[in-house]
Amino acid sequence: MKRIYLTLISVSALLGNPVFAGTPAEGTGAYFALHGGANVYQNFDDSFSRGDKELHLDHNVSGYGGIKLGYIFGTGTYRYAVEEDMFYNGISTSAHVDENGREVAQSSNHIRSGAFLTNFLLRFALNQFQPYLGAGIGAYYAKTQSGDVIINGRTFETVGGRSSGSLAWDGVAGADYYWTPDISTFVEYHYLGYVALDVGDGSHKFGQNLVGAGVRFRFCIPG
Repeated sequence: MKRIYLTLISVSALLGNPVFAGTPAEGTGAYFALHGGANVYQNFDDSFSRGDKELHLDHNVSGYGGIKLGYIFGTGTYRYAVEEDMFYNGISTSAHVDENGREVAQSSNHIRSGAFLTNFLLRFALNQFQPYLGAGIGAYYAKTQSGDVIINGRTFETVGGRSSGSLAWDGVAGADYYWTPDISTFVEYHYLGYVALDVGDGSHKFGQNLVGAGVRFRFCIPG
């Protein structure tokens, strides 16, 4: 009987170990993360017509990738977090001009940009599974490369090197799964907005829908 009792105590201790079950400490504290993905839909604010000519700015898919540094406060079900989110964001652009329903010109370009955001998050600690949402504000810097313009079948190369920088903001939703108290994988959605994006063809409000994933590592801050 004593042996059975000791066995039950040992099993209970194992089941209570953080490796096998969620603990209040999972995710709490400072963290570093790597993340990346694709901007699956992007939009400028102005496709317009003038007389019999219509300009259409097109949606294109591009990629992004970067790092996060942050801190999660508390050990309860509801936890607050603040993070610095810094990432490279490629923007592929294209446009075409139609005249009387016929395409007469088209262009393509690539914009290299960097986004630097401070995000404020509310996290829901459901053991290993921890969804979260929030919003952030910061800045961006963008610069164009050379691109091509095709007019009536003839191709011309544009001059790159134009740059722009201004306010950036985002809305964030995601979820972590903690494999250990210190390591998780996560999926994440951003709506990312660039204000006054001007790289040579006028100032635009610009929005992107970013979908990505990453790995988060908790670490100790020396006291």
